[in-house]
Amino acid sequence: MTLIIEKGHFDGLSGALEDINEKGLFPTTYATDHATAADLHWHSEEVLAYMIQGKTYFLDADGQQHQLEVGDLITVPARTLHAEGEINEPVVMLIGLKDALTMDQFLLKHDPAELQD
Repeated sequence: MTLIIEKGHFDGLSGALEDINEKGLFPTTYATDHATAADLHWHSEEVLAYMIQGKTYFLDADGQQHQLEVGDLITVPARTLHAEGEINEPVVMLIGLKDALTMDQFLLKHDPAELQD
């Protein structure tokens, strides 16, 4: 599986919330003003990330960098290797998940070695 990038998919917070509602997802928020690039990993759940503020990038399993800016939607299918990029400015992402998860289950990072076809 691969990352799915939809440039200019929505307009503002209300547009992202409308899309999440139409897809029947549960919303949560990721906000930070600084983060180091993550190591390659995967999640057991599909993740939709709506860029509300700022810019960042994701790396796919081949190391290709995918730039994200306000209005972009990235879908990370379940069990898809990826890495979130370095963040050096305020970033806000609205995250849509198919299932409501408790904080100890939310977006757990799994080691690439644990990924089996």
